[in-house]
Amino acid sequence: MRTLPLLLLVAPLLAPCGTQAVSVWTATSVEKIRPSAAARLSPSAHVSAARNELEAVQIAITGLASNVSATATDLSGAGGTIPAPRLYREALLDLANRSGLDGATGRWPDGLVPDTDEFFGEKRNAFPFSVPAGETRALWAEVLVPESAAPGDYAGSVRVRWDGGEATVPFTVTVWPFTLPAKPSLRTAFGFSWGAIPSGHGFQVGDAFYQLRARYGVFALDHRITLSHIDDSSTSLDHFASTYGPSIDGTAATRLAGASLTAVELMGDASAWASAFRAHGWLDRLFQYTCDEPPITCAWSDIPARARAAKAADPSFRTLVTTTIQEADANGVTSSIDIMVPVINFLDDKPGSQLEGDQRPKYDAFLAGSPLRELWAYQSCMSHGCAGSVNFGNPSASDYYYTGWPSYSIDTTAVRNRAMQWLLFEHRLSGELYYETTQAYAQDAWTNQWAFGGNGDGTLFYPGTPAKIGGTTHVPVASMRLKLIRDGMEDYEYLALLARSGGEAEARAIARALFPHPYETSASPEALLAAREQVARRIIALVAPGSGSGGGSGSGDTGPAPPGGSAKGCAVGGTAGALSLLALAVLARRRRRS
Repeated sequence: MRTLPLLLLVAPLLAPCGTQAVSVWTATSVEKIRPSAAARLSPSAHVSAARNELEAVQIAITGLASNVSATATDLSGAGGTIPAPRLYREALLDLANRSGLDGATGRWPDGLVPDTDEFFGEKRNAFPFSVPAGETRALWAEVLVPESAAPGDYAGSVRVRWDGGEATVPFTVTVWPFTLPAKPSLRTAFGFSWGAIPSGHGFQVGDAFYQLRARYGVFALDHRITLSHIDDSSTSLDHFASTYGPSIDGTAATRLAGASLTAVELMGDASAWASAFRAHGWLDRLFQYTCDEPPITCAWSDIPARARAAKAADPSFRTLVTTTIQEADANGVTSSIDIMVPVINFLDDKPGSQLEGDQRPKYDAFLAGSPLRELWAYQSCMSHGCAGSVNFGNPSASDYYYTGWPSYSIDTTAVRNRAMQWLLFEHRLSGELYYETTQAYAQDAWTNQWAFGGNGDGTLFYPGTPAKIGGTTHVPVASMRLKLIRDGMEDYEYLALLARSGGEAEARAIARALFPHPYETSASPEALLAAREQVARRIIALVAPGSGSGGGSGSGDTGPAPPGGSAKGCAVGGTAGALSLLALAVLARRRRRS
């Protein structure tokens, strides 16, 4: 049980006299703060993080407030200074349709408009903004813990101002005594179609196009995913090497120093690409997307010939097919596949389904057949229902089937957005495939992301044009879901580190307790953060016992921080209001924090 300092509880609820009360409060990064959210008694922010990890909290403003802006300080503590958190305004998307039974219409936070962008440090239009009476808006505050940070606690603050008032939110970080790798342990191959930049940014092929495509790739690496589909219409391998080679070598200007692509899709002549990649030392990243969901996009009989073409270019050239071991065996193509990628549903399907139960052991013989072989998975519109024609008034059994799965939809919980990587670790998979990241650029991603029966299906970025976010240059803008995927990737690193440190069985047990099956991803934010902290503390016990890593709660805990929070206006409120706040504070002292 932890108690909240009375001063910090009272201060943020005070408001300028003659105006509606404005409350500034905090929430974890594992939830979505909608406009109807009520204010909470949580005025300070705390995260726990490894070195080389990004962690965030949300700072919410409830009540009538005009010209809201925010600034953050550096965090000082045990080993020096951690740079100030980056601040973003959470843009709202008004959804006309639900992503299946798990979804909901109305306004949802998703696009994260930066205060200053990550590439040029240009001031963008995150601030100022206004909060209507009776509503809530939120900021995303994200800190990167340097690799050199000493373990322990660091403290700073985020100052929120509005017309007639301001509040200072204490922000503390507990640094764990271990480091996450910049190059992910989990391979990823996320799509990025050629048409995204012309549609979203208005650039046709040329230097601006190439530079922006490379920018997206670097931005993805800082979110621990690989945009593997590199197509800018140039067929020159020299151009490819000069433009994208740094992202493969790990020498690109990423915030995570040394981050590099984990997979690159063949986009040209197999022999020429294999030769060039071999010369650069990149061949372990190259794969042929041999067929997607046969027999929908190719006949089963097409697969062996395509695979032979890749192997003729180089025997270690990997082939990838999205299918199950059952289908591959039944159609005689298993020997032609190096990377097999079933949809996550088919690794452990719901009771009554053909693939009910854990299917992972059935892939063991396939994996043992060649050192080149890998097992990945992907999530699809089967996470919410592909047709979008749900009978919400009288749902059918098939409607209910598309519930509970990990999902990258906007209108599902943040926990579901972050669950996929836990499941991949739990089922001993080494990669994740996702078909596209800019699907909605063909329309207007800032106003409509409806595709394949879901909101945000295939779209993880927003086009950061000067017309939309201010400034003078074009940059990618992250969705909240991209941040949650990154957090899931970091969760995978925690689990993998515990496994490498001798705690593999324990790591899998923790993951299984949190998400027992892929269709059971409805854990609470508190449960996810508690599981993450459990993994972290076991890593410390095995790798750095007695390290004195500092106190602190799980990542994203919004429990107490050192005194110093304040909110001020032209008055501090009347006696009755203060007594009411005191009563609330006493009640809050009994509230359990994760």
